[in-house]
Amino acid sequence: MQRSALIVGNAGGPPDLVDSVLARFGFRAATHVSDRDSALRRMQEEHYDLVVLPLNDILPVELLALEREIRKDLEVSIIGTASFPDADLILRAMRAGIHEFLVSPPPPEELAGAVERLMRRMLGDVRKGELIAVYSAKGGLGTTTIAVNIAQAFANSRPDSRVALADLVVAGGDVRVFLNLKPSYDLTHLVAKGKLVDAELLNSILSPVPGGVWALPTSENPEPDELFDAATIGSILDLLRANFAVTVADCEHHLSERTLTALDAADRVLLVTDITVASLRSMQRTLGLCRRLGYPDNKVCVVVNRYQSADVLPLKDAENLLQRAIYWQLPNDYRLAAAAVTKGVPLVVHDPGSKLAHSYRDLAVKLGGAAAEYAGFAPSGDARSASRFRTFFGMERRLGNVT
Repeated sequence: MQRSALIVGNAGGPPDLVDSVLARFGFRAATHVSDRDSALRRMQEEHYDLVVLPLNDILPVELLALEREIRKDLEVSIIGTASFPDADLILRAMRAGIHEFLVSPPPPEELAGAVERLMRRMLGDVRKGELIAVYSAKGGLGTTTIAVNIAQAFANSRPDSRVALADLVVAGGDVRVFLNLKPSYDLTHLVAKGKLVDAELLNSILSPVPGGVWALPTSENPEPDELFDAATIGSILDLLRANFAVTVADCEHHLSERTLTALDAADRVLLVTDITVASLRSMQRTLGLCRRLGYPDNKVCVVVNRYQSADVLPLKDAENLLQRAIYWQLPNDYRLAAAAVTKGVPLVVHDPGSKLAHSYRDLAVKLGGAAAEYAGFAPSGDARSASRFRTFFGMERRLGNVT
């Protein structure tokens, strides 16, 4: 049986191109109406598998009426479009139940990407996205900078996919600072919802960042440490992976149970260091822990940050010391990185033509096949991760800094 679609005006682009895209997904010729009121009447009269409608200048009462129709027919998928990605409009639309947002008129490949994601949702085909964990046992090595810019680089290289950035530094995380976010919701709100969180609520809690990244910052206010246990963090990561093609997690510097949960679940772990004796010694110990935890070599990637050829220790000597190849080195440009943080945007947006921005993009491309090459180490979000942590370290709580 062919699927049915309802298109409002040119919300999906030229009608002939829309019909061509939809035909590839088993849709018959779409029904086209001129305005949102006509679309609402049609939705009240019959079922459509897909509705594409414009959100420009939509009134709250119109959004409420649309939400009522969506709740009546939970099998309908909605794509909203607007002339520019207004963050407030996107949040209101997602809270009303709209599943995808595109800038209009969307190119055929972007429309196809959105329809493909919705078809997987209709069929219950939940495929886990990639999870990249960024970790260092020492602070001050630029892990948040790397996490923010890797996420943006993924968004740039995959315009038809969604990318999430999760700040797992539950006490004093800096993702909101690096992206100049003033979010209405944060990690605490997601934890408070517990098992009630679905894809629509998740979208309404995350903060859309211009450029294609959806950020989950931590709270500015201190929260009880026990609120963020290993099972909770594992559940959040599972939820993000089920709804985003790529999730980048900025991890705490101490190897707590929740940090171990993130590292276990990750397809790749970026271990960040610089070419100093203290950092390399810390990296030796961290690599030893990764081996004892059973992580395969292709999961663990040593990334040298702020590299410059004038460093006292050559890269080859660092590799010999670590007994591990350097996966990537990011060139040193502290002034540019600091300027991007001051402006509150990723460096790859602040100066896309810089050598450092090119390096971030190339690293994202190299990491792009992580999920295909490595399907994950251990299940996250259950008691097994915490239990394994306690067994490994012989402790009831956290290990503390590994330096």
